[in-house]
Amino acid sequence: MKKKGFTLIEIIVVVGIIGILLAVSYPSILNILEVRALESSARELLTTLEAARYQAVNDKVNCRVRFFQENNEWHYLVETEETPGNWKVVPKFIKKSLPTKFNPQVFLPADQSIVFSPLGMVANFDFTSVQNFRIIMQSNKLKNLAQDDQRIIIIYAGGSIGYKKAKS
Repeated sequence: MKKKGFTLIEIIVVVGIIGILLAVSYPSILNILEVRALESSARELLTTLEAARYQAVNDKVNCRVRFFQENNEWHYLVETEETPGNWKVVPKFIKKSLPTKFNPQVFLPADQSIVFSPLGMVANFDFTSVQNFRIIMQSNKLKNLAQDDQRIIIIYAGGSIGYKKAKS
């Protein structure tokens, strides 16, 4: 009677083929992980901005997303204005940071904040000068691969928030 099963040579061949496939697909997997990390960071910021605008409209108060640097890293948090000039951190929003590996660039007014009015508009938008409120995150790995390496979030005066992918 013959025993059924795989021989050692068959197992070694199959394991070798699997190893070759993994070695070939490894760069692609790393690329996908980099794209996902960049997208995730940009979407997290986008969600926070939209939630702050919603908070301002819903609670009928000025609400701002304030950006600041600590240890050469950009952080942001959401605050509401209790009395004119007196801002309080909104407890349900935790302090978040923009990953340094994505070289964040923040182009905002001097106070580094975006203030949403109770109408959902940007209250600190200055129409007397050319402004473009935007935050850019860029992946050097994707740039080297000639892919869309930038995620650009643009905040318009009317309170709408744009999101673009671009090559640098």
